[in-house]
Amino acid sequence: MSARDPGGTLETTELFEGEHIVERGSAEVTWFFRKNDGWEHVSQWPGAAVERLDAGAGTVWQSRVALTVPRGTRLMRVESRPAPLQRAGAFEHLSRAPRNPPRRVRRNYFRVGRGGALEPDRDA
Repeated sequence: MSARDPGGTLETTELFEGEHIVERGSAEVTWFFRKNDGWEHVSQWPGAAVERLDAGAGTVWQSRVALTVPRGTRLMRVESRPAPLQRAGAFEHLSRAPRNPPRRVRRNYFRVGRGGALEPDRDA
């Protein structure tokens, strides 16, 4: 099996998820694996070991997810954080809900390589 064809050699990898306090709110990191034409949370992988870690200063929660997956498995890391502050007009300032500031979401795609190393997925 090639690195682009999941189903071959099994590799073990660890992924870290969590929510951390940042300026203007919190940043969240979550991981997903490719399943058919969609994405599922890594905790749904058969045999996934999810361990809740101690939350230190500035951390709301943190988990380690250990997966044993075929080499070449596609993963997506999603990071959501408060968007940069934008100047708003007086009406926008008064009409926008202050509890829900706009967020910026960034997605990065990886494949599981030798030894469980995450390699950027250039096909994504």
